[in-house]
Amino acid sequence: MDLVHRHISLNELRALLDSPFASAHGADARFHSVEVEAGLFLLAREMSIDAPFLFESESFPACTLSVVLDGAATSQTRGVEAGFRPNEVWIASDNDRRPCRTMLHGGQPVRTVELVVTPEWLAASSRPGSEAFDPLRAAMERPLSITRRPIDGHLRRIAWQVLQAPATPGLAALVLESRALDLLVALVDAVGDGETGNADALRSRDRDRIMAVRARIDDHPASIVSLTGLAEAFGMSASKLKRDFFSAFATCAGAYVNERRLLLGRALIEREGLSVSEASYRAGYGHPSNFSTAFRRRFGFAPSRLRR
Repeated sequence: MDLVHRHISLNELRALLDSPFASAHGADARFHSVEVEAGLFLLAREMSIDAPFLFESESFPACTLSVVLDGAATSQTRGVEAGFRPNEVWIASDNDRRPCRTMLHGGQPVRTVELVVTPEWLAASSRPGSEAFDPLRAAMERPLSITRRPIDGHLRRIAWQVLQAPATPGLAALVLESRALDLLVALVDAVGDGETGNADALRSRDRDRIMAVRARIDDHPASIVSLTGLAEAFGMSASKLKRDFFSAFATCAGAYVNERRLLLGRALIEREGLSVSEASYRAGYGHPSNFSTAFRRRFGFAPSRLRR
């Protein structure tokens, strides 16, 4: 296991602009680190690793929006589970420094895009209508808070545009700055309006259980025959599962299962070279035509294109 990177201060985060993350042994990695404005950072990670490795850091007062396209990690920050899973958006805010140890899972690509807003930016920003950012200021004055929800199409497109920024420096700077501002708007809306799901609004037992439900869907989406059967496996009714899932993640459980099946099918075609028929059955579809129709509706092209 390799210790890939450690940052312990805002100044060291700023130093990433000149010295990107070191690559792990057996890792194919690309990183973007851009200070869009003083105290406002856009970070992007795209890498493939053969084995798990450890990422150590110390958080600082900030509000962060993270978009996870691919990859998984297990993390603990003073007893708070702060890891991530594929196809997830998580929003974190804190008023203190906290040591954090994050284990990135191996054997799969990792693609993440993060916007980090610090008190320094709030103090220095001269943008008109600065009162719109009061929710961010309030969030950074409270203890650690983390909310999660499945990714939506809008944030997915922004993240891919960051990862696929033009190679020309001038154009890249424009793209990254504009996408960072798009993420800033999404972060302010989420923190200010509370529209993202909030698992912390549930009772402790219900929160732990719905997190376990989502983990089951993420790990074995093809095995979910019905929401009723899934609910029974966790000792609850289907209506409660649907209600708690929406409360925690701001999306319908059925839609989340379908999304995970489609992503599994796409991965089986892209990474394992399976045929469309094989991938559809492995992803839990009863007939390849159903998979192809849902795939085209979701991604805008036929799954057969992935094999060309």
